[in-house]
Amino acid sequence: MSNADSQGPLSLEERWQMCKIQDDHKASLIEDLFSHIAELSDKLSEVKMELKEKRMLVRSLFDTDDRIKYQIEKLQNEKACCTTRFTSQKGTDPARTNTVLQWSSLTATFSDDLANNQFLDDLIEQGLEGGKKAASLLRLAVFDELKAIDPCLPHHLQLAVRVYANLKGLAKTYTEMGIIPDPSVLDDFVRGFNMWNAMCDFVDAGNGKECTDEKLKANFESSVSDVHCRHVLFGGSADSGYARVLGSYLDNDEIRKKVVLLEGPPFAQELAEIKDQFRVASFNRVFRRQKLFNNIKRKVSYNITPPLTPSPNYASAAARAPSVLAGDLPVRQQAMVDSRMPPLGQVLRNKAGQRIDPPLDFTHQEFILMKNRKLCNSLHLLGRCPYREAYGKCSHEHKGRLSPKELQVLWAVARQSHCHTGLSCTDPNCVSGHQCPRESCNGASCRLRFPLELHNIDKRPTR
Repeated sequence: MSNADSQGPLSLEERWQMCKIQDDHKASLIEDLFSHIAELSDKLSEVKMELKEKRMLVRSLFDTDDRIKYQIEKLQNEKACCTTRFTSQKGTDPARTNTVLQWSSLTATFSDDLANNQFLDDLIEQGLEGGKKAASLLRLAVFDELKAIDPCLPHHLQLAVRVYANLKGLAKTYTEMGIIPDPSVLDDFVRGFNMWNAMCDFVDAGNGKECTDEKLKANFESSVSDVHCRHVLFGGSADSGYARVLGSYLDNDEIRKKVVLLEGPPFAQELAEIKDQFRVASFNRVFRRQKLFNNIKRKVSYNITPPLTPSPNYASAAARAPSVLAGDLPVRQQAMVDSRMPPLGQVLRNKAGQRIDPPLDFTHQEFILMKNRKLCNSLHLLGRCPYREAYGKCSHEHKGRLSPKELQVLWAVARQSHCHTGLSCTDPNCVSGHQCPRESCNGASCRLRFPLELHNIDKRPTR
């Protein structure tokens, strides 16, 4: 028999204590299980967090890799665009200009010669404001052309513009052509061009055609041979001489694709034959499309440089000598008058009875050339020289015979001096001016020194 049997049955209290002990063991086991589960859950959470972080790291690495690849590609494109040069040329011997457009990592060279491309007359005439506007429009035109050629052009590049010119010759040409009244207007234009932007420079290159030609050639050859150069903008459309410069690169496809021809005036024949092998651009808001001397039919009354006032000696000599009509001259002089003189003889008057000058047909260029010949007006138009008759000599040219066309031009030169009789003059052979030939002049500050009453005259003749 067991001890329990020998001791007898357990009491209820003893049995209750035994149950409590068993329950305590169960509770302890359950608590241990919960603690173990909680510990495992914490470890699982940590593992999940680590896994999430690793996934984020991997995704970030992929994103970084894509971003780095994009940046590498962008840098490669910017490196390819790091230098672009533009060379152009504008035409006339007395006034050549050269422009350099330059970026921090992008360079453009532009040469200006009056016979080819020149700034629009409207810009030149505006002086200071025109210079500012020209610089602004030129920068915009260059940027627009660059964007059209190369859309990936970096936006942060800075453009520098440098213009070289024979300012003395340029001012003389513009003044003689009547585009500006005096050289100071061009000085103001240059000043405005320089003031518009700190990177815009208009520099006097000195006299001589070679000053800009040599710069153009050197800049062009340097640009096309530069491995970083993407494009060369070349403007010399009216000068066939540049066909030889461009022609030497026609067989080089890489260089030929770099060059962009800037069309101002129509292409000269030799350039027209090869222009289709290049890209062609034009800046119509900045430069003229025609040569300065092409198709200009300006009358003498439009912005003509005023002639010198006749000397007192000439006036006194003319007054001292008697007035002689063609019929009173010797036979030899009559022949000279008949063959040379414009259609003089009839005095035209308006409704108010004021004498008016008949119109003459000539160009502004013809006027300038005739004026520079310094011919004796009286001898060639009337067949006699009162100054030589009074003093035995004349400071003006007497030699040569003029055509009827040249006589009309000389008559226009003679009209730059006003007739002292004025509107009441009745002399049919008077070749002086009876009203100011400058139509825009109101007489307040007449450059030709015509009296106030010889302005604003009705020029319609009575029938």
